[in-house]
Amino acid sequence: MADVSQGADSWRRYVAWGAMLVGSAVPNIVCRLAGHGTPYLLPVAQTVLLVILAILVDRSPRLKPLTGFLLTIAIVRLGWFAIAPMLDDWAFIRDNLANANWGAQQFIQRLLLVVGAVLLLTTLIRRRFTRKDLFLRVGDLRAPAQPEAILWFRKPIPWMRLGPQLLLIFGIALPGFLFVTLRPDFDLLPRLVQLLPWGLATAALNAANEEFQFRCVPLAHLRNALPEREAVWLTAVFFGLGHYFGQPSGAVGVVMATLAGWIWGKSMLETRGMGWAFGIHMVQDVVIFCFLALSVKG
Repeated sequence: MADVSQGADSWRRYVAWGAMLVGSAVPNIVCRLAGHGTPYLLPVAQTVLLVILAILVDRSPRLKPLTGFLLTIAIVRLGWFAIAPMLDDWAFIRDNLANANWGAQQFIQRLLLVVGAVLLLTTLIRRRFTRKDLFLRVGDLRAPAQPEAILWFRKPIPWMRLGPQLLLIFGIALPGFLFVTLRPDFDLLPRLVQLLPWGLATAALNAANEEFQFRCVPLAHLRNALPEREAVWLTAVFFGLGHYFGQPSGAVGVVMATLAGWIWGKSMLETRGMGWAFGIHMVQDVVIFCFLALSVKG
């Protein structure tokens, strides 16, 4: 990501954050908490608004660098909340899901979300992004992690040292939260052992898909639009808001997912790859899969 001055164009900042909120889960959260459920056309309306905004932004030399990002947000919303649910309701897929075990069902449902990643490839046309620009490589796993106000170290430390520390912290916080919210039944452990291969496959697929859609592509499009640190927070908040009705869930889940998304985005910028982001993300998804497997009967 190119170095953009910390005194970024204020209008770019307003448009970027405003578009992120428009295309985020916020409208869905408001509708559901108000007792209106999830209007089917809501994600379609969000997508249309963002596409119109992207067309207008593309005509402004001042705001043009945001075009790719706005289209990315629009496609993610359309893919996750309109196209994937529509495919899930397709009789062929519904019948196959009904005949599959719970682990296979989880994998197939995550596979449907890959449609967003495929659609996102259209935003890369004529962009001349390299694998490095998109963080589609392991990266330098030993690169220095820079200190931040919300982190506990005040001098750069290697990611080879920070990564395991984060795994330990997440390994305590996430299971604790899931234990309280999901109330797992440990009598189902034999079932979990049988489902574990599906858990590993689902976690790997979901981690790769989410990193690509929520960080790799958005961060690449923001490289000449916003300062790096702000771009990471922007994508992290978008990612976190999407977890309100997911796992981890609720307001606490949003905070946890936002912080996790920020950590993963930070690792991608500093290592120039997605090695740590994918690895830590996959471990967390395995944990979530295990708790869900112990919480769902049948």
